[in-house]
Order: sequence, then structure tokens, then C-alpha cells
Amino acid sequence: MTYKVSVIIPTYNSENFLDKTINSVINQTIGFENIELIIVDDFSTDSTKNIIKKYCLKHENIKTYQLSEKTGTPGASRNLAIKNSNSEYLMFLDHDDCYMKDAVEKLYNATLNSFSDVAIGKFQTFGDGKIISEDWIQEDTTLNSIGENTLFFSINNIWRMIFPREFILKNNILFPEKVFAEDLTFMVDAFLNANKIVFINDIVYNFRLRQGEITSTSLSKGIHYLNGLIEGYDHTLNVLKKNNSCKYYDTIFNQHLSTLLSDLILSETISLKEKKELLKKSSYLFKNIKNIKPFPENEENKVLMENIKNDELDEVFKSIEESRSSKKIRSLESELENKKLQIADLQTTKGWFKYKAKNIIDRLKRKV
Repeated sequence: MTYKVSVIIPTYNSENFLDKTINSVINQTIGFENIELIIVDDFSTDSTKNIIKKYCLKHENIKTYQLSEKTGTPGASRNLAIKNSNSEYLMFLDHDDCYMKDAVEKLYNATLNSFSDVAIGKFQTFGDGKIISEDWIQEDTTLNSIGENTLFFSINNIWRMIFPREFILKNNILFPEKVFAEDLTFMVDAFLNANKIVFINDIVYNFRLRQGEITSTSLSKGIHYLNGLIEGYDHTLNVLKKNNSCKYYDTIFNQHLSTLLSDLILSETISLKEKKELLKKSSYLFKNIKNIKPFPENEENKVLMENIKNDELDEVFKSIEESRSSKKIRSLESELENKKLQIADLQTTKGWFKYKAKNIIDRLKRKV
């Protein structure tokens, strides 16, 4: 049977969230009979597989697969689901989030009526913290190419998009596997190949905001994650080369490398030696930027990124050492927690949320 939309969920140890996530698909206004739900598990060790089995026994349009080995990232799961999908359109959903009840219908109609290759909706957060509705676009928008508004590169959330399956297969758009930032690579490849991109001014997605995610994310980033980010960014660079679109390199990587640098410096879970090794490994990415301009603006990161670009790594190492010796970061993070509402008012996308938080940290540090 051919369905209108395949919804793809990669899972790993999702027992606390998965029921709500799956039911948000089952209760879609487009009618669940028009949806193929594909769940791919990455060797969960909790009751996730039993929960999936329960729903598969009830609904013939729910399919499940398990990878041949644990990968630790969603790329392989999503690729397997795309390969085994039987629908006209593809959507993605993270295992701990959920759709608005009319998400599939709105995105499906948006892409169908506009003959677009990508349709995008807004998102809001839920869970531990205030609900934040994205507001950086206030009206429906249509692009005939990504070059008409490169700000779209800052979206970074494939889970609030819909794609024609034929478009994805024709252009061989895949998620890189066993790396992080895999969704960035997929999104950039889709944007570069799309003949039309539409944005609808409707909230379609609920993103779960977990306790401490705003204030402690950078401090907890480990070597596995940061190393995986660097490798993921290399895949995005290759996608730009493949599509003869390196002109967008600065637009994309001024944003992402600024965040990588902040995460690396602030991380409390990796050693100074490991930080230096990661910095050396990623330096070629910084050197490829023609015009250093962190996005959003961050003067401290701009100086450090210029240092890396000019092979002045000793200056960056010095900054890393100073951050490690500082005993003020913990108190600054605590103060930042009290500024969540202020940050929320300025926030647009999830990615921007982290940048704004980092900017507040910088300002607070200068006050101390």
C-alpha cells in the first residue's frame, strides 16, 4: 500500500517518551490511515522495543527495524527508513518530541499545493521551562532557491520539514552515519537541490526542552560528541563541494564553528590535551572561512576564530587554559538560569537559543 506520508522515528532508550511521541502521529488530523510510521531502534537497552512491538501489533501501518549494530547517532536509522518507505512524502520526528495534531496535514498540503521540494513549519518547546514559540518569520514565505534568503540555513531542524520522497532519492540525499550534525548535512543538501522551498507561519512541532539544557549544554559536551560534530561538518563541506555551492560556506560555518568553539572551550568533561587535539583537528574548517563573522555576533569568538584561521593556536590555547582556571563559570551559569525568560524573548530557533545563552555568559563575565 502507498501512503501519503512516511513519518520516520529513530529510537534509543525512549521508554519515558515514546508513547506520547507515537500517539502524536496516530492522532494526526490527516488520518493515520494515510501515514506510514517507521520506527528504527538503535539497540535500546530499556523497554523501548516492547513499546514499539505493542503498537506494531495494533497497527499494520507501523513498521519497525533494528540496525545491525549500535551506531549512537540517528543517521543510519533514518537512511534505513527512507530506503524502506512506501509513501509520496517523508517527515522526521525525534523519539522524545511530538507533532502538533495537524502538523502532517499542514506540511503535506503546503508542499503539495506549491509543488515545492521542501516545506517548513515553526516549532515550540515544552517540558522543563517556558514554551517558546519561534517568531523570526511572521508570514508564509516562498523561495525559488536558497540563495534568495540564506538565513534559512540557520534553521537546522529537519524534524519540522517535509520532503517529496522522489526528490530525496533522485538527488541521493542521505544522512551521514556515525557522526553528529547529520541533519545539517541532509538539510543543506536538500536546500541546495530544491527548486522551491516554502515556509508556513504555523507551529507544527513540539520540541522537548529538558532540565538544564539551556544553561549547562556547553559545559557537558564530551569528546565523543565534539569529535562527531567535526566529522559531521566535514560531510557538510563535501555536500557544498558536490553541489558547487562553496559560496555558502561562510554563511553556514560562521554560525556552526562559533558554537563548536564555545562548546570546546566551556566543556568540563574533556581534558586540556583533548581540547587542543580537537582544535587542531578542526582548524582546517576555520581556515576555509573567508570572512570571519560569528552568527549571532560574538566579538570574543571572532578574535579566537581569526587566531585559528591565521595558525595562531597558542592564543586560543591560552584562552582555553584561562577558562579552565576560572572558578566563576559555575556562578555565571547559575545567574544565567535566572535570565531564561529574557533569553526566551530574544530566541527564535533552537540553534539560536544556544548562541544567545553564550552571549549572555560573555556579558556576565565582563561584569565580574
